[in-house]
Parts: sequence; C-alpha cells; structure tokens
Amino acid sequence: MNAARARLESSLFSVLLAVARRAPRRWLLGLGAWTGRLGYRLDARHRRIALENLALAHGDALTAAERRRIVRRSWEHFGRVTFDALALARFSRDSVGREIRYEGLEHIRAAYQRGRGVLLFSAHFGHWELVALMQGHLGLPLSLVTRPLDNPLLETRLARLRGLSGNRVIHKRRAVREMLRVLGEGSGVAILLDQDARGEGVFVPFFGRPASTTPTLALLALRTDAAVVPVFSVPLEDGSYRIVYEPAVPVERTADRERDVVRLTAECTAIIERWVRRHPELWLWMHRRWKTAPPPDGQPD
Repeated sequence: MNAARARLESSLFSVLLAVARRAPRRWLLGLGAWTGRLGYRLDARHRRIALENLALAHGDALTAAERRRIVRRSWEHFGRVTFDALALARFSRDSVGREIRYEGLEHIRAAYQRGRGVLLFSAHFGHWELVALMQGHLGLPLSLVTRPLDNPLLETRLARLRGLSGNRVIHKRRAVREMLRVLGEGSGVAILLDQDARGEGVFVPFFGRPASTTPTLALLALRTDAAVVPVFSVPLEDGSYRIVYEPAVPVERTADRERDVVRLTAECTAIIERWVRRHPELWLWMHRRWKTAPPPDGQPD
C-alpha cells in the first residue's frame, strides 16, 4: 500500500477512535445504523449478493419484500457493530450485568478448567469483536485468528484495540503453529467458521447447500483434545448484548480421520445455521458463502 495513503487512513482512524470514546453510546449506535442504511442504498454489488444469498438459503419461503427487509436490517446491524467496535475501550469487567449479560458461562469456564485448550467458534454474527474482548475481561484470554489488513499502520492499531483485555492476535499466515502453541498452554483460540474457504475447505451443508468451510477447527480439536465451544451474541433493545455460550460440542474419533473432520465441521456449521435462522438480520449475508462449488463427488452425505 502507498505510504501516504496508509498514513492518511491511520490518521482518519485515530480521529474516529477519539470521537467514539467521547460520544454517547446511543448516539454512536444511531450513527452506525444510519451509515448502514446508507451503505444498503449505495453498495449495489453487496446488496445484490446478500439478496441472492437469502434466495439460495430460503428459496420461495421468503418473499422478495422479506428478503429486502432482512438485508436492510443486516446493513443497519453491521453499521452499529462497526461504530460500537470503535468504542471497545469503554467496556470492562464492570460492564458485565449492565451492557453485557451472559448465559452459559459455566460451559466456557468448564472448558478452560480441563486444561487442554479451548477452540471457541462463532460467525460474523452479532458483535463477535465484543464477545472476544469481554472474554478477556472475564479472565479467560483468547488468541484471535485474523487476516492482516493491507495497511500495516491500521493493523497495528486494530491489534492494540483487540488486545485491550489481554487477548492476542494470530495472523492466518502463521496460524496453525501459533494455535497449537496456545492450545498447548491451555488457553483459547477463537475462529469464525462462516466464510467460504475456497479450495482449502471441506464441503458441509449450510442451509441445505454444500459450503466450503475451513477444516482447521476440526483438525486441531482431533489433534489436541481441546474443547470446542460455540458462542454467539444478540443485541437487546436497550443497547446491551446477550452473550450465549453453548455446551461443548462432542469430538468423536474413529479410524477415519477425514470423515471425523467433515463430521465435526458439519456439526459446528449446523449450530451456526441454527443461530442465523433464529436471527437472520444479525448475519453477514453480503459475503459470497457458496462461491466455491464442490467437485462432482464432493457433495456432503
């Protein structure tokens, strides 16, 4: 990236952070929703992708008007999440019971107490950045697997923001070795499982269609015996968030490692689908989830 552009983007990000720290949170969320609505109107390409994804997922079960409503609400939601993420420094351990309400904390605590590491998985759903930040504040630190930004100055600032509660960032380029090390220490690794993995993925059902999905979580779980714990967040009307940890997903081992990987990946993907069906407006429909087509013999069972 051009150095001048990188500095300009970094400076603009600094201004946004400064504004976000001082603005009332309700105002910030309102501005984010407005920005999301603007994005829905102006970004015709991603609006079209989202509508096509909904048609693929639901077929004739949704009318065209219902699909447009869900996509518009999804844009508004991610606008709010984006602006709220700029103010992550406002959240702390004291936010529990106020801005953050938990269900199922016993599941994640039990997973850490096993001492074999924890593979925490979710999706581009709700406010995943806040989920990770708050887990660090609970004394259950995570390493986040992310793709580095093209702008190294922005990447440094974003990593600092994500690490406010003691979490660390693992870049995908060196992810597996670092994840093994973290799990070996008995700590946690967070993975988002809902994006197209191209030719590197395994094909599992998502809304009844084969979707290329990263096998990394399943491979690590089978290799390390780390606990596999789902977590999702849902915004509430008062601006707070409900964060839900579900029971750990059983990890079954047989003599067929390849089948075990596909089975566990499919089970985790089915959990994501259940949450997306329940709250469709909270998922990132703008991503081409079914972009990669399976080979002729690659259809899931």
